[in-house]
Amino acid sequence: MLTVEREETIVALVNQHGVVSVRELAELCDVTEMTIRRDLRRLESSDLLRRTRGGAVRIDRPALTAAPGAEASAKVDIPDALILAPVQNLAAHTMRERAIRNQIPLLAESAPFEGAIYLGPRNFEASFALGRWAADYVRQHFGDTAHVLDITQTLINIRARSAGFAHGLYSVLDTNAHITSINGRGLYSEAYQVALDALRLHPEINVIFGINDDSVLGGLQAHRDLHGESDRVLAVNVGGEGKTLFDVLHRDGLLKACLALFPEVVGRMAIEGVRRLWAGEDIGCEIITPSAILTPDNLTDYYAPTDTGWELREDAVHHLEQTRWPDPPPDVAGKHVSFVIHYRTHEWYQNLAQAMRQHAAAAGIHLTVEDLNADLQAEIRELRRLIGKVAASYVEDGEIVILDSGTYTADMAQFLDGRRDLTVITNSFDVFQRLHTNPNVRVTLTGGDFDPATRAFVGRGAKLLLQELRADKVFVVAGGLSASFGLSSETQPEAEVRRAMIDAAREVVVLADHTVLGTDSHIHVAGLDQVDTVITDAGVMSAHRVDLNQRGIQVIVAGQVANGFSQCDPPERPHG
Repeated sequence: MLTVEREETIVALVNQHGVVSVRELAELCDVTEMTIRRDLRRLESSDLLRRTRGGAVRIDRPALTAAPGAEASAKVDIPDALILAPVQNLAAHTMRERAIRNQIPLLAESAPFEGAIYLGPRNFEASFALGRWAADYVRQHFGDTAHVLDITQTLINIRARSAGFAHGLYSVLDTNAHITSINGRGLYSEAYQVALDALRLHPEINVIFGINDDSVLGGLQAHRDLHGESDRVLAVNVGGEGKTLFDVLHRDGLLKACLALFPEVVGRMAIEGVRRLWAGEDIGCEIITPSAILTPDNLTDYYAPTDTGWELREDAVHHLEQTRWPDPPPDVAGKHVSFVIHYRTHEWYQNLAQAMRQHAAAAGIHLTVEDLNADLQAEIRELRRLIGKVAASYVEDGEIVILDSGTYTADMAQFLDGRRDLTVITNSFDVFQRLHTNPNVRVTLTGGDFDPATRAFVGRGAKLLLQELRADKVFVVAGGLSASFGLSSETQPEAEVRRAMIDAAREVVVLADHTVLGTDSHIHVAGLDQVDTVITDAGVMSAHRVDLNQRGIQVIVAGQVANGFSQCDPPERPHG
């Protein structure tokens, strides 16, 4: 199993099961435990999982505590359409659920995933053509044998590029093509370092293939640092993101070909596709964008050099395969499109966003480019507000309820207006602030030590009060919730107070957004046998919902709606 395949397997298992052990992974992948530990270190550095002493767990999303004085009722600015760049599975799942919940169009840029309209090239087929081109070059200049360094990544679109390139090579060279694959994570610094190691280990390499501009440029620099300006190597890549790569290609050095993907055209087609969806058109499940192999000889046929870079010759791409709409796009002004990306420094995203802005502005559409991490946190904050609102509907007049600390319960408190003869016991300063002036609610604030980070009271004082009380229900916040570890919390003081809350209540309701289901936090609080109800959001995985139901736990889903726009399965792709 190649390193890239092994890492993909590890990430998939962690996301599926929440937790995996080093021993299990070593047996499954047929490698040593030391190899798995190295894999886990690399994956953790890429923010794809979190290592534990004996394995790894699915990465926890950041805790989102309301800032002091912030209005819990403030909602996320929901766009009218979402365009999502390739990101790790859990984030993509969360963003997809946002689009479904708000019934807005969802486009998946470059990498297809369930429920979205794919926007991008035919990665396998286009890379297959590049592989054949490279094989022909090898035959003409190096003989019949290609020793290839494939600087790749684990995303589905990237795997299609690497697989297509490999099959293109094999179709010409057959068994004379030998491929070593390494994971450069699509970043120049990472690609440079792993390429340096691979080139030292395999000095026979005579072809460097990069799945994007940064990958091939990092590989080229590693080759120069080891071998100087030797011309006994061919470099090719997928991308054509902008000025940096085209300047290198134009110099006619070791980089001989680039499979250009034309961000200028992708940006235009993205905005046009969204406009058609808003107007109610059925555009299918794919928006195929063009690609072409550029070389030093034909680069200026497609791009004109300017004082600041390279400008696309629009007429040059008309003959290329792409989605074509017979009629002009409808006029739909005054709407908002959000483009969520991961790497702002990549020229691909800079130029793609610039093209989107240009065409959006011309159509009277507002475009925002959001950082994945910030946008994901805002989305999870909104999910927790929805969960808090639903939780409030399960509080009846005359009840005694315990409210844990956290954003869920701070939001929940504001939706308790109108209840009569209600008693609320809480260790949350934010809950106390929202309810203590309500004449229909009696609020008891526990004592204890105040934790400014969580704005909650913890410690012996809080536990002593809870031990003397009896409540109808407790609404407790989950730091993690899994079959193997039960309900868990980040800190020991937090866990101790939550145990006391559970012991004091007749019914236990756990508030948990989908990103914490199937994950473990640091400190065990209670087993699932002590939980009566879980309130979560529409992003809950089917496996988690079924598992909880089978244990007799009621699962309530907040914000579950049917999407008004067509939901598409990922398009079929050839497999290697």
